[in-house]
Amino acid sequence: MFNLNYYKENLTTDIFGQSIQYYPDLDSTNTKSWESISENMENGTVVITDNQTAGRGRQSNTWISIPGKSLTFSIILYPNALPNQINLYSLFAGLAITDCLIENNIQARLKWPNDIIINKKKVGGILCESKISGGLIKSMVIGIGLNVNENITELQKEFHPNATSLQIESGKQYQLEVLLASILNHLEYRIKNKDTKSQLSDWEKRCAHLKQEVTFSSGNEIVNGVFNGLSSTGQAIITINNEELTFDSGEIVEIDD
Repeated sequence: MFNLNYYKENLTTDIFGQSIQYYPDLDSTNTKSWESISENMENGTVVITDNQTAGRGRQSNTWISIPGKSLTFSIILYPNALPNQINLYSLFAGLAITDCLIENNIQARLKWPNDIIINKKKVGGILCESKISGGLIKSMVIGIGLNVNENITELQKEFHPNATSLQIESGKQYQLEVLLASILNHLEYRIKNKDTKSQLSDWEKRCAHLKQEVTFSSGNEIVNGVFNGLSSTGQAIITINNEELTFDSGEIVEIDD
């Protein structure tokens, strides 16, 4: 059961998370968020559930979570931003999550565009969805899933073997409401911060595969190349056969150790 007092005691934002919708069970916090947008829900509203039964990941993947042991939530935004800014929001969300984890002495890394990695295993993911009208992103939902208090037996039963949780990595239990508040505090700061160049530099410093050979899936094509960093709008810059290319979307499916 979500403890609103723990959450509010740790929330320092002006907007993000000041309005919160909690559901014990929900199919998808992103789906519910879009329903709330149609009802004119206010900017920065958080939708969270203890038990997400049909979570969505990128590229039609599913996000499996164990009830009461993970963070599964979405944030509603009305950014009025240019469409080429969409990648930045996913990257800023990744930075905010790693900001929170670093505060908790957990050295997490980032995999483009939306994965949180600890010791080469996935601990969290981000799904950023938007709707464009009049040439601007008018509404956006940032969905976040983070494995927190799962033990190794639970993860091996339900997840890919390359998954992990904060508890597995640190040996500690975490208060979900406190982590949620911390992520929102950092996310509001990251999104309000207009120094995009500095933030992209922060992201690259935390990247798990900068200057490394990667296998990259884009559409129906799988290619190998070197990940050389980010463009000014958060695109992946990958050198393939001595040619530097930029990608708006895609997925890094393998990192060369």
